[in-house]
Amino acid sequence: MENSNHMFLSRLLVKSYRIVQSMNGTFLRSLGYENFKIGHIIVLMNLSEQGVTTTDLAKKAKVSKQAMSKLVNELIQEGYLISKTNHQDLRSTLLFCTEKGNHFLEDLMKSRAHIEQKFAVIIGEERLKQLNLALSEIVAHYDELENTDTINDKIAGTKI
Repeated sequence: MENSNHMFLSRLLVKSYRIVQSMNGTFLRSLGYENFKIGHIIVLMNLSEQGVTTTDLAKKAKVSKQAMSKLVNELIQEGYLISKTNHQDLRSTLLFCTEKGNHFLEDLMKSRAHIEQKFAVIIGEERLKQLNLALSEIVAHYDELENTDTINDKIAGTKI
């Protein structure tokens, strides 16, 4: 009996993910963002004002260097990122968000707030906070484990 509840929870989590992905995609497409992939968002969310290397991004996002390089190059071509020489290590470059990239991140935050607002209407603010807290605890626990599976390259390439 317990196993069927676990499967039900698994299905709920997968369906919830798909709902959020669809809502995010719909919101962002309504603002003119047509070719964004989940991996592009992962890249932009992991940038810092000091710049970051592609290798460091790949480690943070838990994808291969090759997959990260592809995503980075796509974002550079579209004008969301720029690459500058790393003066501390001339063998590498540092990536920075452009104004266009920052504008996308602002729109992404609007999308996330919009989705949370819709969910709060359904389950209420307090239950939404509890859900967020519970899921945050689960994610934090597994993020700390050494042998946690990494996000695979296929997911990073999925369109939103």
